[in-house]
Amino acid sequence: MSLLTAEYGPVLRRILPYAVVLPLSVLLGAATAYSGALVGGRGPLLFVLAALVAVFALAVLVEWRIGVIALLGLLPYESVINFGTFASGTKALALLAFFSLGLTLLRSPELSARFARLWREPLTFAALAFAGWAASSVSWALRPEVALPKVTTFAGVCGLMLAVALLDRRSLLWVWGAAVLGAAASVPLGYVLPKGEKMLEVGRFSPGGADPNAYACLLVVVFFVAYFGLRRHRMAVLLLTPVLFYGVFATQSRTALVVLVATPLAGLLVPRLAARLGGRTLLLYALGAAAFAGVVLLLPAVGGALLERYATLAEVRSEQTWSGRWSIWMGALQVISAHPLLGVGAGNFAHAAIDYSTMIAAFSAERGEFAGVAHNMFLSVASQLGLVGLILFVGMLALAFGMATRLAREEDLGVGLALGLIAFVITGVSLTWEFEKIGYVLLGSLLSLRIGRPEEGGA
Repeated sequence: MSLLTAEYGPVLRRILPYAVVLPLSVLLGAATAYSGALVGGRGPLLFVLAALVAVFALAVLVEWRIGVIALLGLLPYESVINFGTFASGTKALALLAFFSLGLTLLRSPELSARFARLWREPLTFAALAFAGWAASSVSWALRPEVALPKVTTFAGVCGLMLAVALLDRRSLLWVWGAAVLGAAASVPLGYVLPKGEKMLEVGRFSPGGADPNAYACLLVVVFFVAYFGLRRHRMAVLLLTPVLFYGVFATQSRTALVVLVATPLAGLLVPRLAARLGGRTLLLYALGAAAFAGVVLLLPAVGGALLERYATLAEVRSEQTWSGRWSIWMGALQVISAHPLLGVGAGNFAHAAIDYSTMIAAFSAERGEFAGVAHNMFLSVASQLGLVGLILFVGMLALAFGMATRLAREEDLGVGLALGLIAFVITGVSLTWEFEKIGYVLLGSLLSLRIGRPEEGGA
């Protein structure tokens, strides 16, 4: 049997896809032809969509990298393809990609060796230690049933980090290429996709009902990685820059504006990064200023609302500027004081802070259930996972930043990832991003570059 496999294996591998695809095509064609009689006028469309999904799922099963690349491209559209905590298109795609990756690990010595090298990196253990601590918080959480969905989220983002880390350099570039293309495409598509509450009521742009702040900051992180990291595709990134900037400005997100302005300045303060940023930073600010002026002058309706909202940044003492965050942050500090070591459990912030924050109490009363987040990922981690969790989280970020600055000396993509990580941390001062996927994609990308270096990995 082994002799037959050795002799005819390559031929069989070439024939097998056709042996599967051709009968499948015949069946799908017949189903499409008779679909009108089965499910009415929309039958052909439904069957075509089902066929496309089936073909894509088959492609992911055959090649796990396709699933990981697609996950990054679909990040701006999560609110469209997710229908609940567990009914999620993102989770379905991730599970399919993880399953395919597991099968590949079993039969690929090269990928298995890369997986083994991954466990030599302290950052890998730091991320898993943080996720493990979050999972263990179910045992002491105020409401264990509320903690469980957050625990699955932490497990998912850690799985995504490991999957990205196992990508080779070429595939990693494809991942970030898909991310920037998906982000840019989401801007025009945002006017076609279903509109969310913020877009309908106050005119803040957000595709498919996404949170405007989270969406805008995602665009900013992806932009920094692409602008500084994809140097060989500089012209393509420059052509997409006005589109991305318009998406950021149209959301009217003050957090995103601060991140966009502050990230390069913070990068210039790091000696290992400053030498690599150079004139590209000045060009970035020039492009940003030109895009902002273009929005204000050419689109008065958007520009007027934008200027009015950004003007509140100068009113530091105004409650409107902070949108109730001071009340939430004070409540978070009191929760930390009451539960300093272990916290109240993952996902239980609103249940604990409702007695300390008038804003959390107001959110909960408005929605008829416990609602609200800490609007600061460090306070969020400390209040839910205690000081132990905060130490693990900060340690993970410190290891990642140290790795990024070392890689930035030799890798253009390392520079982009370092800037993306800075943008992620600055965003976390205002948003609850400790479990946001883009952060763990950054960690996985750093690990991928690290274990892919010849001098770091063995033969």
